[in-house]
Amino acid sequence: MAGHDKHAQSSDMGAAFLGLIGGSIFIGAILYGIVVWTNAKFAGHAAEAKHTSALVIEAPSIG
Repeated sequence: MAGHDKHAQSSDMGAAFLGLIGGSIFIGAILYGIVVWTNAKFAGHAAEAKHTSALVIEAPSIG
């Protein structure tokens, strides 16, 4: 069993955790950017809604 020495093997555990943390931060940054971009796109819609009035037509009640 000379080829199965635990201390001779190198572990990629550090690289795996670094990739997991880095990938999580990257995905979080992308999602945050999408939310900011979407809020900026719809900010004009909210301003328009304040300045316009809605016409409400009620249907006649039967009975």
